[in-house]
Amino acid sequence: MSHAAAIEACWCTPVGASAIAVLRLSGDAEALERAMDCILPAPGATALHHVPGLDDALLLRVDERTLLVTPHGGPRLRQLWTERLLARGARFAESEALWSTASADPVAFRMLATLPRAASDLAIPLLLAQPERWRTHGAPGPGDADRSRRLQRLIDAPTVAIIGPPNAGKSSLLNALAGRSVAAASPIAGTTRDFVSARIALHGLTCLVLDAPGIHDTGDAIEREAIAAAHAAIDHADLRVALAAPGQQFIDRWADAMRVRSQCDLPGADPAGTQHRVSATTRHGIAELATAIREALVPAADLASDRPFDFRSRAGLTGP
Repeated sequence: MSHAAAIEACWCTPVGASAIAVLRLSGDAEALERAMDCILPAPGATALHHVPGLDDALLLRVDERTLLVTPHGGPRLRQLWTERLLARGARFAESEALWSTASADPVAFRMLATLPRAASDLAIPLLLAQPERWRTHGAPGPGDADRSRRLQRLIDAPTVAIIGPPNAGKSSLLNALAGRSVAAASPIAGTTRDFVSARIALHGLTCLVLDAPGIHDTGDAIEREAIAAAHAAIDHADLRVALAAPGQQFIDRWADAMRVRSQCDLPGADPAGTQHRVSATTRHGIAELATAIREALVPAADLASDRPFDFRSRAGLTGP
């Protein structure tokens, strides 16, 4: 028997359910590496892997013996992935076995329906663990409600609004967090008259990050309209990041905002009254800010808990 023969494979998503499929592989590390033709990420980590002539796929190492592969979910690609792994000695469960089993388990069925639309990679091992946790602990109770609400942000991407006066560096911060240019950065006040947004993974949590128009008193009718719309959107954001450059005052309208001082690489930058100091130019503090945002929205303690959480597979569905 070859090393790869020790691999058990199972499609966790049904054919045609979504653009992304989830393939679960179980086996020893050497067998998994032979099957995937790559070095696996460390347990708990992810890596993007390109299979020449086949597809790009995200690899999530759940533990020492479990690997989740998330390729594109088209039927032909699923067939090619299956053929590839069968040729390497993997043994597949019946293609719909997991779904058939789930038909008698509402929590498992709901988990499988939720997997394809999870916004963050961190949601995948957490969702896969839910049927067993519900069986072990029972349905989540009132004491799990706040944690469930926070963990749901792994499935439905939360909104983070960057607010501040003109020229605070909001667009530069958005670009720095994204690692690419998604917003125009200019010293001219009013360059951003409407929201600019980007989906960004912040320390593993995918967020919709908004670069709000500079908030200030203005006589310009167009800017007044943009600022009024900004207030409404910021009010509904899951987290607000108040940004101010050296010498500027923070916007005080949202008292719970995370305060961040920009341009900390400039001489005389004042750190007083701030939680974080960043520089989009040198990237000082950017990784730390991303971690702080993730922790504020989905604390590490929530991820580490072995309690079940009440996840929703689609809008409006909260029960099993």
